[in-house]
Amino acid sequence: MIYQQMTWMELKEVDYSRTIVLIPTGAMEQHGPHLPVDTDTRLVTKLAEEVELRKPDTLLLAPTVWLGHSPHHLSFGGTLSLHHQVYIQMLVSVCKSFIGMGAERIWLLNGHGGNRSPLSIVLQELKNEHDKVAVIASDYWTIAREKIESIRESGLGGLGHACELETSLYLFLDGDKVRKDRIQDDGRQPDSPLFRQDMLHGGPAARVFNFRELTASGVFGRPTLASEEKGERLFSAISDKLLAFSDQL
Repeated sequence: MIYQQMTWMELKEVDYSRTIVLIPTGAMEQHGPHLPVDTDTRLVTKLAEEVELRKPDTLLLAPTVWLGHSPHHLSFGGTLSLHHQVYIQMLVSVCKSFIGMGAERIWLLNGHGGNRSPLSIVLQELKNEHDKVAVIASDYWTIAREKIESIRESGLGGLGHACELETSLYLFLDGDKVRKDRIQDDGRQPDSPLFRQDMLHGGPAARVFNFRELTASGVFGRPTLASEEKGERLFSAISDKLLAFSDQL
């Protein structure tokens, strides 16, 4: 079921006791010299659409929340960002709207790392007010961690931003939009091993960096290892994992 394609009367007839409301969360921000600024939003939207396609009777796909929390990218330009409090209030309000329709399970499928911290507060706020409603947040790459690890060629730091993963997925989904002649590896790990990480591996401590401190081009990772074929494998593997995840909600 696609929310924006339905009438209010059809939405009123949805059996929410057997339906998961899926809300993709993305961002609109710089992704280096080779990927469009819609990368996070486009990737998570396509993955969510694939899951809905395989589960149309018990999954209600909401419009993607395309604006995210991206202050660490603002210094590059091309980035739109909400203050974290505004982002939290917006998502809480969206979820409350669905709860008012009768939603019992809401899945926030995240496609942008900067959304993770505010999303955790969204979950707490909704739990405080709607104890009986199950609201879940997850990153698509975390759910498919093992599959992605088996496909990636890069080591630690190769998956980060406009990286091997994101570039491969975009090449598969809409390769003509990728500026292939501008693909370059970039990004440095912090000096202290406490903070070295990438999308799938985190250090024992957390620290906030402005992206300018880690990369000159806006890229963090190894996009030179990306390919359309790899993107197809990743998309299929991630979609399978998301579908299996939804069966457990």
